[in-house]
Amino acid sequence: MLALLELLNILLPLGYLLAVLNYLVFFVAAPEWSRDSVTPLARGVAALHLVYLVVETVAFRHVPIANVWEAFSFVAFALTVVYLVVESILNDKATGVFLLSPALFFQIVSSAFVTHTTEVEPILRSSLFGFHVTAALLGYAAFAVAAVYGTLYLLLYRELKGHRVGLIFQRLPSLESLGRLTSTAMGFGWTILTVAIVLGAVWSVSLQQSGMLTGSFLTDPKFLITLLVWLLYGVCVGGRWLFNWPTRYLAWLSIAAFVLMVASSFAVNLVLKSFHSFI
Repeated sequence: MLALLELLNILLPLGYLLAVLNYLVFFVAAPEWSRDSVTPLARGVAALHLVYLVVETVAFRHVPIANVWEAFSFVAFALTVVYLVVESILNDKATGVFLLSPALFFQIVSSAFVTHTTEVEPILRSSLFGFHVTAALLGYAAFAVAAVYGTLYLLLYRELKGHRVGLIFQRLPSLESLGRLTSTAMGFGWTILTVAIVLGAVWSVSLQQSGMLTGSFLTDPKFLITLLVWLLYGVCVGGRWLFNWPTRYLAWLSIAAFVLMVASSFAVNLVLKSFHSFI
């Protein structure tokens, strides 16, 4: 099993590199062979990555986020899954190179430095925790994807408003398509984060009943910041679908909310004490 993990650890960066290069060719020239192969190749890499994570979980008997290098690989997988979901919903492949490139970076770093251990906190072996953290990372990855689409939307909007559109911007989807991509990624992330919060609450109650957690999760800093993020994105999603907020405002909000989410998460992890500190 360890030999299989080592092999997959080598194959994954190569697979992501091929997927990124394929999306780059499609973005620049869109030949027929690239148009037909970009999505199947990306799905194949995602499937291979899922096998890697499952084997890793079975081999070491814990969710593979025990250290930052394992977490990087999980982030790469989450970004890829979210992108493929959004692509399949809207059938737009032109932005794949922008979303899979960060996944390639995270996986290269993970493959270069990853270490594994069987000595982890007992909480990390909980299957309920596994579902909770998977949903949370998918939700955060979706918000990152929404921020990328929001940035692309604003850049293209500025180019069009200034009556100048460079080669790269000519290859981007229309403003309408980028707006749909932004709102879809944001809505997907908010839905998945809702699932993560519910699972986390159930998990915390079970920990309290077993005596593994003292105090209430309702006062935990990471829970409170996650709830704030959930509320903020909920306002964005509601504003879009209920009040038809302009896409330009939604793009700015997606970027601002993501920056706030990252900054506050770092502040909580580095300054405040949380029962999530074992992650």
